Amino acid sequence: MNNRQLIIIPILMLCSGLNTLYAQGSQPAQAWYGAEFLVLDHLLEAAESGNAELRSAHARWEATVEKSSQAGFLPDPRLSYGYFAEEVQTRTGPQTQKFGVSQTFPWAGKRGLAREKATRDADAAYQDYLARRLKLAREIRVNFYEYAYLSAALTITREHLELLKLMESVTSVRYAAGRLPQSTLIQIQVEAGKLEDRIQELESLRIPISSRISAYLNRSSSVPLPWPDISAITLPKIDESVQRRAMLTNNPSLKKIDIYAEKEIFALKLAKKAFYPDITVGLDYITVAGGDDPVMAMVSLNLPVWRNRLKSAERESMKRRAGLEATYENSRIQFSADLDLMFYQFHDAVRKTGLYRDTLIPKAEQAIEVALKGFETGNVSYADLVDAERSYLEFQLTGVRKLADAHQRRADIEALTGRELIYLTPDERNKQ
Repeated sequence: MNNRQLIIIPILMLCSGLNTLYAQGSQPAQAWYGAEFLVLDHLLEAAESGNAELRSAHARWEATVEKSSQAGFLPDPRLSYGYFAEEVQTRTGPQTQKFGVSQTFPWAGKRGLAREKATRDADAAYQDYLARRLKLAREIRVNFYEYAYLSAALTITREHLELLKLMESVTSVRYAAGRLPQSTLIQIQVEAGKLEDRIQELESLRIPISSRISAYLNRSSSVPLPWPDISAITLPKIDESVQRRAMLTNNPSLKKIDIYAEKEIFALKLAKKAFYPDITVGLDYITVAGGDDPVMAMVSLNLPVWRNRLKSAERESMKRRAGLEATYENSRIQFSADLDLMFYQFHDAVRKTGLYRDTLIPKAEQAIEVALKGFETGNVSYADLVDAERSYLEFQLTGVRKLADAHQRRADIEALTGRELIYLTPDERNKQ
């Protein structure tokens, strides 16, 4: 086997091996930690129960539900006691002390409206919980795919470094025999040094990204998580119209604003009810020394006479609702614009993933084969061969970077719309 063959064979093996990053089938699902592969669904399931911030948001929602259940009840009855410091003389004897009990009854409809207002607060707290849940899922997905990219980048770069090391050993032999200039050897050594630095940089990122993912599950560990299964990552097409509709109906921020606007409807009705008095009924029992003890029934009303204050409360509620409606419209427009950008970034990343996978990477492989043939005939230098190998490396890294970018943008879309992406074939899309 000659020196050229020592270089040609590993390069062809490298081309075949790196393509498996796109072509292999998926592996069986494993447990999320301590398994052969890290599985995204297992991470999301573990975060549901393990994330402390999500549990805190859930507890706040439950507390608000308990608070809302307290609204709408009658106010506590009042018990009163009076002692006559100077006895009141009556025909049957002196009055010595008095006991009383009373109960206030709000005007008809006030309690129901108060209950509806409090229920909207609980609904809004639930949307806060859902927003935190969606944000957590997005953060896990983004970091998972960053971790997946890191794994693929390390695999690709290590393969290319092995190739350069082999080329360096062959070049050293030929340089020692006086058949190649020293500049060729130095150039290959420089390229190998660059790859070693890149590998060290990528390896140093594993612990921070792994720790960040573990932190979302409320775990702290210096042991890195297993690598994701790169071969299981694919990118079907999506149905944008479904996602746009989902944003309007599922986005927690929009729903929260809508809930608060609905709350102001009941607040306005309650403000109108404030023009009507509450009724208090009661009984007084008076003790008389040596005589019959009288019992007195009592009815009282509060007098809502400060009409300007009550009208101001009505205007306050109407202004709040108008402000919430404006906020909703502004948020809807902003979220729609954000979604447009996310769709562009997603489709652009998908397009470039296909471009690199189907066009640029195969062309780079062809360029290496041409450079190898030219090198065999002496028409291509080592420098040209290294340039072809460098281009192939960068195309491989860019391809997996765009694949990860597409999935990260997918996570952004799902967090904004509150719905997992709907994948449809063209025929399925035309049927809708």
